[in-house]
Amino acid sequence: MSQTASSFENYKIKQSLERIERKRSHTGATSLVSLYMPHGTSIPDVTQQLVNERGTAANIKSKATGKAVIAALSSILNRLKQVRTLPDNGLVIFCGITQTGKVEYFPIRPVQPLTRKMYVCDTRFHTEHLRDQLEVKEQFGLMVVDRESAAYALLRGNHMTFLRKLHSFVPGKHGKGGQSQRRIQRGTEILAKDHLRRAGETASELFLEIPDLKGIVVGGPSLAKENFVRGDFIDFRLRDKIMGTVDTGYTGEQGIRELMEKSTEILKDVRYLEEKKLVQTFLSELGKDTGLVAYGHKEVMKAMELVAVKTLLISEELDVIQTKVVCPQCNYEKQEAVKARNFVEFEEEIIKSNCPECGSSKLSIDDTQDFVEELGNRSAETGALIEIISIDTEEGVILFKSFGGLVAILRYPIREM
Repeated sequence: MSQTASSFENYKIKQSLERIERKRSHTGATSLVSLYMPHGTSIPDVTQQLVNERGTAANIKSKATGKAVIAALSSILNRLKQVRTLPDNGLVIFCGITQTGKVEYFPIRPVQPLTRKMYVCDTRFHTEHLRDQLEVKEQFGLMVVDRESAAYALLRGNHMTFLRKLHSFVPGKHGKGGQSQRRIQRGTEILAKDHLRRAGETASELFLEIPDLKGIVVGGPSLAKENFVRGDFIDFRLRDKIMGTVDTGYTGEQGIRELMEKSTEILKDVRYLEEKKLVQTFLSELGKDTGLVAYGHKEVMKAMELVAVKTLLISEELDVIQTKVVCPQCNYEKQEAVKARNFVEFEEEIIKSNCPECGSSKLSIDDTQDFVEELGNRSAETGALIEIISIDTEEGVILFKSFGGLVAILRYPIREM
């Protein structure tokens, strides 16, 4: 993922791709065009290529397919007349007659520079290279170890996966003394070393084959953790990836969560922790009653109007599109909110439906408003930062379920709202 792309920019492209990927050719023919143009691509050269492709399409056996391809290429060529220079990261265009029966045009500005020039005509749009840009490749191993257990997890972007928990055979405290005590202590030390050895072998099994593993953070009680890291228990290839160690009072999944909380400096650029910190800041200000937060649709929108919003936190689950369905025959009109991820299916359903008033088959979607997109535009106008928060963290779930997925951290208090 681009280091300069904001969470909102990534969110917008992700939402667009999800909608584009649900599109299919109207007749099932290879007539949907995917065009990738890196920065520096000659617009006249691309134009000439598309003109040639349009001429070739006239010779396609299936007249319907030929017309569909020509319609897509003509639409792209008309729009390319307005393009003088390409954006810094290049431009991707998806165009064709989809299941709606109309020519649809989707321009996408990538979050990273395009590395390839490509023209494809298929039954679907080819989004793989843009998807690859959005994928967070860097991964971090998390491990908590003590004398009795070890736990492992993997952190990637805004998602943390608990991998495994390992139990030792080290006995607890005993009340015997004398020679029995010394014998038991020797046996206990042997079992403790065997446990650390197995903990290291498990770490190798889980982490060595992971591509793009950037580093490992090890947690646990001070003595056990240090014995594990400094002793000959962990593969040298993993030891070289240890970014730091953290004292934790817990083990297992609870220990992993504690390790995450205490590793904010070590893992400061990881999105998972960034999201937790953002929501925690909001909750902290709310708890202190500083007046520097707003929540609820009405209150947040009022704060936006007053240019009081410093940072807007929006749950990724708040992906609602307001639509207006109309019938041109009888002026029937209906407003309906649809999840962005379900919009294509909703669109198909409307096309197949008849008007409930006059029975006409000409129902259509006349207007759409993406709520999150609208908030993003307003934030840009007022200089507010906008952050999209996933529900992969406990804080993200709280934001969505307890506060409706929309809160604001303010520049200054607004006592009367």
